[in-house]
Amino acid sequence: MDVVRRSAALRAACGMAVLLAFPGPARALDLEGVMREVAAGHPGLEAARARAAGAQSMTGPAGAWPAPMVELAAANVPEGGAIDQEPMTMRTIGVSQRVPLFGRKGLDRQAARARAEAMRAETGMAYFDAYGRAWRAYAEAWHAGERVRATAAHVGTMERMLASARARYESGAGRLDEVLRAEAERARAIADLEMFRGEARRARAMLDALRGLDADATRDELLEPPPAVEVPATPGPWLAALDGGHPGLAGLDAQARGERLSARAARRMALPDVELGFMWGFRETLVRVDLAATAPVTRIPQDDMWTARVGFMLPIFARSNELAEGRARDAMADAAEAERHAMRLDLEAGVAAAHADAFAAARTVRLMADTVVVTFRRVLDASWSGYAAGTTDLWRTLDAAHDLWMQDIALSRAREMLAMAEARFIELTGRGDLLGVRLPPAPGGAE
Repeated sequence: MDVVRRSAALRAACGMAVLLAFPGPARALDLEGVMREVAAGHPGLEAARARAAGAQSMTGPAGAWPAPMVELAAANVPEGGAIDQEPMTMRTIGVSQRVPLFGRKGLDRQAARARAEAMRAETGMAYFDAYGRAWRAYAEAWHAGERVRATAAHVGTMERMLASARARYESGAGRLDEVLRAEAERARAIADLEMFRGEARRARAMLDALRGLDADATRDELLEPPPAVEVPATPGPWLAALDGGHPGLAGLDAQARGERLSARAARRMALPDVELGFMWGFRETLVRVDLAATAPVTRIPQDDMWTARVGFMLPIFARSNELAEGRARDAMADAAEAERHAMRLDLEAGVAAAHADAFAAARTVRLMADTVVVTFRRVLDASWSGYAAGTTDLWRTLDAAHDLWMQDIALSRAREMLAMAEARFIELTGRGDLLGVRLPPAPGGAE
């Protein structure tokens, strides 16, 4: 019966810990739902999408012809201002157009498209970063809640031990040191309980920010347990996630391609564009006045006049201007290709390190959950039975309870370390499907 009562009290203490950690009516959140909220509501991702849209809108102007020039003028007007006295006086209208030759505008348009693709790739990397941070915050909040529950249960155990120690001491059958030790253990557990609650609140604040929500200490959403992940024995399956369109690698590919195209366009500028112009002059009817003549006023009509012109730039300084810009653009393309190789190596190293951490943490969790915690729980049950039978002292039972609590906390920390390795993997690859979670698609991968 004592064991039954202790089990019932333990369950009640755990339930009370849940209420203390998340009071009031609650709406449960799962990790996939949180990721959808992050994708839709995180302001940083909204800003990244806006930048990508802006880069995409610049592809049109990059390949467009320059606007034609229309000119209205009055030419060869005498100082007096009369437009019907001088034969060369006329009103003119002209239009000129620069005609891009040699395909430079097409190269500019392709380069702008490559820059827009690189910007979309940066947006994809922003998604990966947000998903990894959300995974980390969710795991921290959940496991901090687990530590709150385990510690609240331990506080309940210490309350019972303290009551028993006091009763035995007051009856003359116990010792004062047992009472003092139980009081100290309870105080320590209460202090850790507050610390774990602070960890949970801090993680929840970060998670809410990633979801695009204002900080609200009264928000009462419960979290579903994170998914159980089977970590592969080798990093091969995780490393394969880097193939098939990683946005970071695709973005540097696009950047290098854009710089190569811009270099070609710059060199094409040494082959000058042609500027065409046409002007039409409306000539006025001349008025001649001769008072000595029979007809003192004579009107002399004139033909209108037109002018056509063709112009082009002489590439005298092309070596220090256009060709130099082409060399600079090629150098930037070389840098982007080198950065891509470096990123590939860093990604592979990061994924391999994340797998190593996750595999070690998973083994630790399995050993602790299946062996260590189970054994310490049996030790505590045996100590309770011995104490009830009078064959062991209270302090041995207190030590057993303390050891079990410490192993529960260590198990929670190990599970959190596993989740941190998983979050790192998400930040690097965005492949939530390999961890059993469907993430909203991120833009920017290679087609």
